[in-house]
Amino acid sequence: MRQPLRRLICALVLGILLPVAESAAQTPAAMRTRYLTSLTNVEINSYLERNDLIFIPVGTVQAHGVLPVDAEYVAAQALALKMADITDGLVLPHMQFTYPGAGTIGRGTVEVSPSEGLPYLKAIARSLLRQGFKRQIYVTSHNAAAAQTVSPLVLELFYETKIPLLYLDGDILLTQTKADFTKVLFGAYDIVGRLEDIPTNFTPEIPALQPSEALRKLQSLGSSVGARDGTIGFFRTEDREGPTGRAVTAEQRAAWAKEGSDMIDAALKAADIRKISDALRDHQRFTREYLIPKFGDLLPSGRGQRF
Repeated sequence: MRQPLRRLICALVLGILLPVAESAAQTPAAMRTRYLTSLTNVEINSYLERNDLIFIPVGTVQAHGVLPVDAEYVAAQALALKMADITDGLVLPHMQFTYPGAGTIGRGTVEVSPSEGLPYLKAIARSLLRQGFKRQIYVTSHNAAAAQTVSPLVLELFYETKIPLLYLDGDILLTQTKADFTKVLFGAYDIVGRLEDIPTNFTPEIPALQPSEALRKLQSLGSSVGARDGTIGFFRTEDREGPTGRAVTAEQRAAWAKEGSDMIDAALKAADIRKISDALRDHQRFTREYLIPKFGDLLPSGRGQRF
């Protein structure tokens, strides 16, 4: 066989096989479930042989109009579940009791301060590192108050372990595509299989709370709800205005769930979650191979644990 013809055949074969191999590499492996707590230990071991990625949705339990009190956790849970499906990751559920911000008023609100929640999340993060989950992505949504626990977590764990973790504020991703947050909450319950938990034709009696003009001025200094909650120190009741303060019909609930789910899909597609998760691996390699050897004596020291 002549050399040019051989090269042509090789080029054609590679042109066929390489895209197939690349496509296979980008296709997430089939999983019985993405929830770590629903897998057997054998399945987790098998997963860790090929990947090290886990999403940890973090939220709150607090009053939220006609929605169940875990609405702001479910929003993060749905985002994390979708992200895991895209990237072949796992999800660690149940991290739903953190700082609720100014929403402490309400018998359905579970209050955990940032200083109480941070050590607990740190213990979870250290355990996950020891287990082999080197890439950890913490997700919040519709609750900036939770950031006051999660943001210092990833920073302090980096100082301690020199392993970069990632915190994603889901609201930022959703804002990029101008998503309707009320519909996103309905879509989130549908994604996690709990849409029926949202009551229909239910009109709550929510007391009015009118902030003083002075408080309004102070609130305007903050850049987000979470920032205002943390820098001023005040209490507020449920939002009695807007869609989550009014009754919904079964038809409206279903329609909003479909629209909200589509909005979540659009936001994650625009954000390119797979590229974000790959970038976290690159950042870890950069830290290990360049930052630590070059600036190790200047980096903040932690407990010196190795994972």
